[in-house]
Amino acid sequence: MAKIYPYLMFENAKEALTYYEEVFGATNIARMQMTPDQEAAFDTAVPNLEDSTIHGTFSVLGADLFCSDTFGKSLVEGNNISLLLDINSEDEIAAKAADDFYDKVLASNTVKLEMPYAEQFWGGKMGQFTDKYGIQWMLHSQPYSKIKQK
Repeated sequence: MAKIYPYLMFENAKEALTYYEEVFGATNIARMQMTPDQEAAFDTAVPNLEDSTIHGTFSVLGADLFCSDTFGKSLVEGNNISLLLDINSEDEIAAKAADDFYDKVLASNTVKLEMPYAEQFWGGKMGQFTDKYGIQWMLHSQPYSKIKQK
């Protein structure tokens, strides 16, 4: 069975990993810098290999994400995808972690709030914001025992 992981691109993934650690409380952070052999193989010029990221990983509220530098490719911000962090509201520890996460991210003043994290008509909580890199995040919690399975 396949798994899907968001793979985010940054002009400086090393800097982005620091941001997500400080603002989002990211954990399990790992970063591989590009080697001179890889620089040659990819036919790219990297001004400072020590600060480059050919592959990085981090977790937010237990969700794993990957990232790397763009290595000179243009970034185009768009609205064609959002990252959804879905939480079981019946898990008190997870629900508190989601509340604390939202409060911390909002207090950072580095995100644009699109929708406050609040109770919704379907019986869950939902909020949405865009981080300083233009990445859209949705935070959602719902009682998993009430999800109907087909």
